[in-house]
Amino acid sequence: MKYYDIHSHLGKTSSGDENTPSELVTDLKIYGIEKVGISCLSGISTREQNDLIYRAMQEYPEVIEGYAFINPKDAAAENEIDLCLGTYGMSAVKFHSWKHGYYPDNSGSLDRLLDKIDSYGVHVQTHVGTAPISNPYVWAEYAKKHPHVRFVFTHIGYYEFGMSTIEAVKDLPNVWVESSGQMDVEVLKKAIAVLGSKRVCFGTDWPYKPVNMEISKFYELELTEEQRADIFYRNAEKLWKRVREEQI
Repeated sequence: MKYYDIHSHLGKTSSGDENTPSELVTDLKIYGIEKVGISCLSGISTREQNDLIYRAMQEYPEVIEGYAFINPKDAAAENEIDLCLGTYGMSAVKFHSWKHGYYPDNSGSLDRLLDKIDSYGVHVQTHVGTAPISNPYVWAEYAKKHPHVRFVFTHIGYYEFGMSTIEAVKDLPNVWVESSGQMDVEVLKKAIAVLGSKRVCFGTDWPYKPVNMEISKFYELELTEEQRADIFYRNAEKLWKRVREEQI
């Protein structure tokens, strides 16, 4: 089986541990992960964070898919999107309302930024699962308003919003969910049963989660090889492609 990790990170962790692109790639390779999508959550300046990711992309162009970390409160957010998605050629945008401390439903710039992202045809990842400002309901409203933008809700809502996330997005075909950190078997089973294997993505949230457990949990479920292939790599392949490129 091929493994593509759609959701991981680079940069000093919240506990202060340093890491490098080489450590990331080497560690994931041990478990057979051939490609990985990463954003940087370390530090204050998204400008510096995104440059760190771009350097990693240059160092491992066949392995690393870079994501732009965007703060909608930043006056330069639109310029940052243009730089990262245009000049740098990154594959997605990451929003993290918990890290950046904003309520998505009260963020007046998000609609404008999502329109900008839509013009590049890349997908959006958003942290979902930390109350009160990172819940699935408000992000689902943005997915409804921007049906051409593909969203990935990470962690399937984590511990607080697992079942709620599935209910919130089940009728939104432009929303996928990502599995890292979600260890509730019933949530995993329901996500696959309700959304289908083509809307569930594999991620490890490296370096925060044990990679072996993120892989092995899908072998504890009664899944077909086709379902595992969707989850482990096919969905990532599709989401990393720009929509506009697919339509040409």
